[in-house]
Amino acid sequence: MILLALGSNEACTGRPKPPVPAPTSLRECVKGNHQFVEAKKVHLVKKHETLFHISNMYGVPIEKIAIENGIKDPSKISVGQAIVVPGNVSSNIIWPVRGRISSYYGRRGRHGIHTGIDIPAPKGTAIVAAADGLVIASGKGLDGFSKYGRIVILEHANGIRTIYAHNKKNIASRGSCIRTGDVIGEVGDSGNATGPHLHFEIRKYGNPVDPLIYLP
Repeated sequence: MILLALGSNEACTGRPKPPVPAPTSLRECVKGNHQFVEAKKVHLVKKHETLFHISNMYGVPIEKIAIENGIKDPSKISVGQAIVVPGNVSSNIIWPVRGRISSYYGRRGRHGIHTGIDIPAPKGTAIVAAADGLVIASGKGLDGFSKYGRIVILEHANGIRTIYAHNKKNIASRGSCIRTGDVIGEVGDSGNATGPHLHFEIRKYGNPVDPLIYLP
């Protein structure tokens, strides 16, 4: 009986405990009290802006914006007009790296579109998670992101993903639950980069949106 009791004790036999299962859903990772909270926002139309441009900027379909504002003809908006953008985000996310912005979201050159913001910082500077989430990718030369070098992608609530690129080193691994402010990598110049900086993107349902809409 004594031998049987000892044999069933993992601490005595040295048998390893079963591994903790990896998270199987975003809900297991994201705190209920720290998500991207949906809220309306008022946008004042600037010169040369169209409803299509505003739709892309905020990641909200034109149809929703038109219905919210009673606009029958999306081509007819005027400078200074107040447009209510439904389902926009008022969030408490944080900056992944502090510093000036060297390149903003939007059109770059004659044909290119810059899908995020670039924040220069010394090589090795810590990159932190902008919000709670699940690491869905961490690597280098990933499909669809070959020019980004080392990259970490987090999935959050409400169809939001954040992307951290050109890293010197990735610290967060795929399948990890990450909390706001956790260090997930280091600033570098991997991939197509002219110097050390963080390329930071926010995508909503797969579409890039301006990160400055979300950041404080």
